[in-house]
Amino acid sequence: MMLNCEVKTMRKLPALLLACMLCLLSVCPPAGASSPDNGVLVSGDYEYILQDNGTAMITRFTGDTDVVVVPARLDGVPVSSLGEKSFAWRPSLLDVTIPEGITSIGDYAFLYCTGLAAVFLPDTLNEIGRNPFTACSMLSDIIVSEDHPALLWEDGVLFSRQDHRLVTFTAMRPRGPYSVPAGMTTIGASAFYACNNLTELILPDSVTTIGQKAFGLCTSLRSAVLPDSIDFIGASAFYGCRALRSLIIPDSVTSIAEKTFEDCTGLRELLLPGSVRTIGDRAFYNCSALETAELPPRLKVISRSSFAGCRSLVHVTLPGRVTRIENGAFLNCTGLESIDLPVGIRSVGANAFSGCYSLREVSLPPDCTEIGPGAFRSCFALTSFKVPESAEEIPDELFAGCTGLAEVFLPSGIRFIGARAFLACSQLAEVSIPDSVRSIGQQAFLGCRNLRHVSLPDPPADIAPNAFEQCGSLTGLP
Repeated sequence: MMLNCEVKTMRKLPALLLACMLCLLSVCPPAGASSPDNGVLVSGDYEYILQDNGTAMITRFTGDTDVVVVPARLDGVPVSSLGEKSFAWRPSLLDVTIPEGITSIGDYAFLYCTGLAAVFLPDTLNEIGRNPFTACSMLSDIIVSEDHPALLWEDGVLFSRQDHRLVTFTAMRPRGPYSVPAGMTTIGASAFYACNNLTELILPDSVTTIGQKAFGLCTSLRSAVLPDSIDFIGASAFYGCRALRSLIIPDSVTSIAEKTFEDCTGLRELLLPGSVRTIGDRAFYNCSALETAELPPRLKVISRSSFAGCRSLVHVTLPGRVTRIENGAFLNCTGLESIDLPVGIRSVGANAFSGCYSLREVSLPPDCTEIGPGAFRSCFALTSFKVPESAEEIPDELFAGCTGLAEVFLPSGIRFIGARAFLACSQLAEVSIPDSVRSIGQQAFLGCRNLRHVSLPDPPADIAPNAFEQCGSLTGLP
């Protein structure tokens, strides 16, 4: 019986040895490669990883040479891919040849290679990510064979045949207008990024998608014609297009993504269709020349900082369905004099109207239950304000620096007055604090130098010792 067990054990040994050898092979790097703990292999100026198909993906180029021929093999392993940002931020790089056998180039692979002038792409390349040549300001020549199965190079522009996408518009094209060829369906992410030579843009009816940052920092772009076929415009699509004066968004668009028009400082007029349901954070941030904003009727939320820094806005009417104004929505809209709010407003975020120096009047509906800290900070022209009946607190710095505020009406349900809530409200002469108030915060009325009379709650509230500091006209407080 014991002999039989020994025979079985001996038969298992070769299988165990084979399994151990396979494990060792799977964790040992190729000959000549060093392997840090993170699994990235190093071979000369290249860092790479092994992929499931046994090929290598270059993840980082560390060299500083001006002419690079990407190796077809690293330590005997065939290279098939250039990873995301793998050659990025190499200003000394002037010329790159990518060999046959490479099948994919990742997103932004050569981002900010500001000296790069020429690139050779092989026929084996069939997958190309978000503009690999973003912000390559000297790039003038992308060498692609005429019968390339996946790519087309035409008039200084690189296209993907497979997904009908405009991939790269080179910054060295002659200054002037550009019409995207018919049949293209997508303007790829960052496709025109920082192309200061583009002055006018015409898109064909075949285009349905504009990718994120597609026209970002095209500082010379004056006008763009968008067809009705477009149904998606990505985040930051027109960011920093400072020469853009006006733009008509087609009815097919239902959402304006975050930062879409941020820093379009020349934008004076924008027509949003009724189909738009959402406007993202900072969508029109610092559009300092924007004079009118007709908002679509289906809008329910004014997002964070969406119109912050729009200094030329004078009057805004919010659609009837809006229920929430988020943090900083109209921050530093210094020219804003009035805003019409619908009765459905329930929430006004922190700093929503802070720095609106010219805002003379604003009326919050009775059912507005939330008002964020600093919502009306430094609204110098505001003279009177009625706090909504449903509000339970005056948050920190709500009216701080409102030097023109002469009267304020506090409802009977208010329980707390926050720190510096009325800081430096120098025109405020009288305040009646309802009996419901339980605490008055630090420096709540600091610097209200014309405040002569305050009606305190009964029973007495917890009042911070410095709540009424520098109120020189006030006498008789306990």
